[in-house]
Amino acid sequence: MKRIFSSLPRGARPAAAALCLLAGGLYMGAPARADWLLLRDGSKVETRGPWKLEPKRVVFTMTDGTLSSLRLSEVDLDASRQATLAAQEAKSVEATAAAQPQAAPRKSVRVLTDKDFARPEPDLTAEEGAAPAAGAAAPQAADGPVQVATWKHVRNNELNQVEFTGQVRNIGKDLATSVSLNIRLYNVRGELIAEKQASLDTRTLKAGQNTAFTANFPGIIDFATSKLEVNSIPLMTKGSAEDNPQPADADAGTDADAPPPPR
Repeated sequence: MKRIFSSLPRGARPAAAALCLLAGGLYMGAPARADWLLLRDGSKVETRGPWKLEPKRVVFTMTDGTLSSLRLSEVDLDASRQATLAAQEAKSVEATAAAQPQAAPRKSVRVLTDKDFARPEPDLTAEEGAAPAAGAAAPQAADGPVQVATWKHVRNNELNQVEFTGQVRNIGKDLATSVSLNIRLYNVRGELIAEKQASLDTRTLKAGQNTAFTANFPGIIDFATSKLEVNSIPLMTKGSAEDNPQPADADAGTDADAPPPPR
């Protein structure tokens, strides 16, 4: 205010004061609007409402309501207009966004499948000679002397794995060595998803002897089919008549080699 009045003749100061009060009242009655003045020394001044150009001066109202002015040579008018326009556009965007009704929160939509509903676990135990239940493991047909005798598989949800247990039996007459059991799991498309060698209590079986096996498949709970394949190496016994046949002409050969009787 002092800067404005100091530049006016003494007789014009009362009129200028009245005009300033009137301008201040107009500014206060108008909606709040923030304009900017950018000075050539790099500083910025925020104004309440628009600033006004006068000969050699820029008149404005400060944010606290004080009417003030700056010399025109101190103000970068082009930069001030750009900064003011940017501020006005930002406020317009904010006002438009605030005026728009808030969109209702989108409800979550979930598609339920059969896996989302609990189903009773089937009886997963299959005894020797019994047909396995649907989805249970099925031993692969074997021609060797060592075959799967009993077996079952259980889904362990706590450990997130499928567990196989059972026994293999030597149904042959010879000693079976290097016995092994390979288990393969397949999905509904017939694709192999897991394969593992079972752990056996012993890998050597006498004729008619059984041994237990176990196999765990971590990370697998469900599968379509499985195959259990047993391999072994037979060790034949010796000493039987069938294993050591005698030549048919043994006696004839002995008589032919005997010395002639004395004369």
